[in-house]
Amino acid sequence: MGGEQQAEDYAARRTSFGSTAWEYDAVRPEWPDETVSWMLGAPAPGTALTVVDLGCGTGKGSRVLARLGHEVDAVDPSDGMLEALEAARATLPATTAARLRSHRGGAEAIPLPDGTAGAVTVFQAWHWFDAEVAVLECARVLRPGGWLSMAWHHREDRSGWGAELSAIVRHAENVAPREEPPGATSFDAVETAEFGYLMRQGVDDLVRHAATWSFVAIHPEREQMLAQVRELGLRVAGPGGMVEIPMRTRCYRLRRR
Repeated sequence: MGGEQQAEDYAARRTSFGSTAWEYDAVRPEWPDETVSWMLGAPAPGTALTVVDLGCGTGKGSRVLARLGHEVDAVDPSDGMLEALEAARATLPATTAARLRSHRGGAEAIPLPDGTAGAVTVFQAWHWFDAEVAVLECARVLRPGGWLSMAWHHREDRSGWGAELSAIVRHAENVAPREEPPGATSFDAVETAEFGYLMRQGVDDLVRHAATWSFVAIHPEREQMLAQVRELGLRVAGPGGMVEIPMRTRCYRLRRR
């Protein structure tokens, strides 16, 4: 595939989420409290931070942050994603919802003042940013000692049915390894952690989940892929028709100097 076509496909994938925002919110993995706390530098219980959640999408991570007691500025360039976030926000307890604010914007031009954040979080989104620009913007909005953190969920697909799922959606040819934490003189060395996570979904939700993957959403053989995902799900489902999806969540954090 030529460089121009790769750039076009990347741009299409990067902007594919808004049209599937409601599906994304319903079927994408959650973010456990333990993972989120580590990303914030493991603050003491009762400590409230001001957190900028970049590439927040529908706010799956933002809502956890607000529920844990933090003030959250959720930032995303997609109107569709932010509409889903606001709809979900309306279902939260009033005290939690009051701690969550949404902003239209990107990581390369964060619409917030200098030095106002105690942490910047990025859940499953850093690979969509211009990292060299975004890390400077994150340093700008962070206070000294604040944390920039990012995390990715990864399916355990090296063997068994997970490997078969990856083959069906042609994961290897459509997803380049772009999980790479930034380096910048304004931050200390990168710290890493890994957490286990088990997701359980019915077969219908597994198909909906696969449909939200950007490389599937724009693929010309999307419907054939999803039909095969359904056949696989029916074959591997356990009691109650549920499919267990083991994952590893890789996390990175950097402290602002």
